[in-house]
Amino acid sequence: MHNKILYILLLFMICLVSCNNGNIASKHSMPIVEFLSDTLLIDNVYNKNISISVENENVMSFNGREKLISISLLDVVRKCKDKRETALRALKNNNVLQIKVVIKNEIDTIYNYNISPIYDEDNAFSISGQCAPLTSKFSNSTQTVDIKKWLFRKKEHLDNENIHVLCRLVNQLSRTNTIEYVTNSIIPVIHSFSGLKYKVNSSITADYYVLYACSSTKEIDEFIEDIISNDFDLCVRTLNEEMDCYRQSESNGYKCICLIAINSDWSYKIQPLGLIVIDNLAPVTDIFSYVNSNAVSSLSFPNNVSVLFPSNIPQIDGFCNVKVVYWAGSGISCNCTFSIDFSGDIKSVVIHRRNKLAKYLTTEKKTIELNKVSVPYIFTYELHLDDGDNFIPITIYDYHGNKTDYKINIRAEFVYRDSPDINIDNNIDIY
Repeated sequence: MHNKILYILLLFMICLVSCNNGNIASKHSMPIVEFLSDTLLIDNVYNKNISISVENENVMSFNGREKLISISLLDVVRKCKDKRETALRALKNNNVLQIKVVIKNEIDTIYNYNISPIYDEDNAFSISGQCAPLTSKFSNSTQTVDIKKWLFRKKEHLDNENIHVLCRLVNQLSRTNTIEYVTNSIIPVIHSFSGLKYKVNSSITADYYVLYACSSTKEIDEFIEDIISNDFDLCVRTLNEEMDCYRQSESNGYKCICLIAINSDWSYKIQPLGLIVIDNLAPVTDIFSYVNSNAVSSLSFPNNVSVLFPSNIPQIDGFCNVKVVYWAGSGISCNCTFSIDFSGDIKSVVIHRRNKLAKYLTTEKKTIELNKVSVPYIFTYELHLDDGDNFIPITIYDYHGNKTDYKINIRAEFVYRDSPDINIDNNIDIY
């Protein structure tokens, strides 16, 4: 019995030593840093301080929460804040960037990563007609101009070939999973697509094509459903002819003209082509009805496609309120003090002096061009007022031909005093 107890104690001690040895080995295992193709692998880094930098710019600092960490090298270099500066350093070093990995008190290693310039394919689509054509953000012609200005300010001269490569390196560092389209043109404002035709080129192959101006993917989904259920009646079979463009009935606002390419099996592709604004919105006179839709900055489409609106998009919503804040005068004419408050798409205000308002005065229209005045604009205008209600016709115009007609009321009360009696003595003695 005594021997059995000793045997059990011996086994327990052996197991305890083995477990402790395993823990010690685990705790003191050296981290491993490997660069495999386009991937950074870091092993044995649980609860270890890790720092990763690109060209001496710290881009990642964290405490290891997993035994093995795998990171794309391209994702690492894309974390650089100044894309242009990082791209220029790469260009000067044959497109090579230094990636440094530091594991505190254990590893300090550098890897030379060769970054490839990204060459977006030339525009595989185009549109001509009344719209602002879109282009890929990375094919934007203004990018080269901006890069040249930046290089000039830095006093860094590059020939055109190297500037082209620099732009492509910046694109690689800036690229995300989203495909972005921009425009360099002024977005035109229209009332409808009536009488307008568009010529489209695209590398997309399909059985049917149709143009649709939308403000959301939901509109496109509903439109495609209608197209398919009506046997593609609005579609054309080839892009060799001019095309009509459709939109949701009576819709207004900022829209993207899209080419919808549909196959007979109902599969389809969407290609954004251009931007357009549709404005049939009359100015509002109630501030609570005023909605400033100029806050739109982008439209999102399936497959991580985004269309970016420029900062100078046309205004289409407008508010204007005209009121009389004071009046004084006689029954012949009164000086009326007007106050105009306005915002957004408002061009002018017309005050109509006619009918009884022009009694003893000339009939005329007083036009105030609001782009020349500040808010609120206060002025005095002469009108004839009668006792009681006096309705003044007002017309408000926006910059796109929409107008609002309404009337404001001045209720006037005049106090008339009888002239005092004058006694005249005709009994005059003449000597």
